[in-house]
Amino acid sequence: MTSLTLYHMPGACSRVTMNALEEIGLSYEDIALDLISGQQKSPDYLAVNPRGKIPALLIGDRLLTENAAILLYLDRSYPHGGLLPVTGDSVADAQAISDLIWCSSSVHPVVRSIRMPIRLTEGDPEPVRARGMSMIQPIIEMINERLERGPWWFGADWSIVDVYLYWNYDTARSAGFDFSRYPAFVGHSQRVRDRPSFQRALARELAACERAAIQLPPGAEL
Repeated sequence: MTSLTLYHMPGACSRVTMNALEEIGLSYEDIALDLISGQQKSPDYLAVNPRGKIPALLIGDRLLTENAAILLYLDRSYPHGGLLPVTGDSVADAQAISDLIWCSSSVHPVVRSIRMPIRLTEGDPEPVRARGMSMIQPIIEMINERLERGPWWFGADWSIVDVYLYWNYDTARSAGFDFSRYPAFVGHSQRVRDRPSFQRALARELAACERAAIQLPPGAEL
């Protein structure tokens, strides 16, 4: 079997890929990077991934980066994992992929502007954060409306989109977004965290923090 190595940061978006690996039940090595200290820019890691980002999944000696691409690869390679719904309708299946990419390319950057606005400006980060808060509002309202219709994003069945949504809105929460008016998130959050695959991923993250002596920033507790 081809070896798998996941480069990740505990609590970061790489948790979504780790959750997928756990959901499928794959054996893999995880190597934690301390993004706060800039380890992702170290020569050793850049030799593995010149983009200097996480997550990165080494599949044998081949590198795959970007959450959406990794998750799509895992879904297609291990369909029994049920990461994305399969309906037999090509448009519906493409819509599920679209939702995954939306989490990565649209929601995630807005959340980043709230959680780490300093990375997006050389000046005062507060206007960036304020703009992010304004932009996330209609997104949260739309997600809440959909989650009110069923336990998961796609209704009755879990998918990896639920984990990516959770990571996005939980990161926004840790950065100060007020969810008190959106009760649907409370149940969804608990359902995501109660899933055994999430619990296994969380345990690996906690072990990685201890192993690599990573100190998470305030508000970013696991």
